[in-house]
Amino acid sequence: MHKIFLMGPQGSGKGTQAERLSERLGIPFFGTGQLIREEVASGSEFGMKLKHIILRGELISDVDAAFLLQQRLKKPDTQNGYILDGYPRNLSQYRAFDFDMPTHVIVIDVSREESLRRLGGRLTCRACNRVGSMSAGLKPGDNCPCGGEWNLRDDDAPEAITRRLEIYEKETALVIAEYQQQGIVKQVDGMGTVEDVFERIMKVL
Repeated sequence: MHKIFLMGPQGSGKGTQAERLSERLGIPFFGTGQLIREEVASGSEFGMKLKHIILRGELISDVDAAFLLQQRLKKPDTQNGYILDGYPRNLSQYRAFDFDMPTHVIVIDVSREESLRRLGGRLTCRACNRVGSMSAGLKPGDNCPCGGEWNLRDDDAPEAITRRLEIYEKETALVIAEYQQQGIVKQVDGMGTVEDVFERIMKVL
């Protein structure tokens, strides 16, 4: 069974690799952002609570994020494993995730300069959350294969990117150190083609 936590700085390609791993291994992938959007869209009481928090411009608590993940892991499609994209981001989230244990923590390494270069041209589909790149010829407003539109996210502005990279370097690095003590961390070079990186991940699995 594979319970994979994919980690790495913004722009390292976690989402792209999570999608490929999901197809190869036949297990679902998800991140907390996706789960929050799905819960809000469901119209549940908990979803309404999250919606009000987001509308106030605040982040949901680590306890609420852990609860969302716990509920997701109860679904039948996770019984053979799952891939968690970009979580936990800090030690508080690490401690809150006390109801399961990853089998592999894969850290995709790219330099800060490479993260900035990649994120500077990144586009996201608001409908399906797929990530694309302006370097591949896409433009904001173009149609995604799902029928949605490619957009430049507010948090992909240069100042926001720098702030997120600093959080990763200061806070997420501490989480990775905790998993390293458990002997389940595998470092993967994130440079090269998507296929190159994918093959490296498959080798460490």
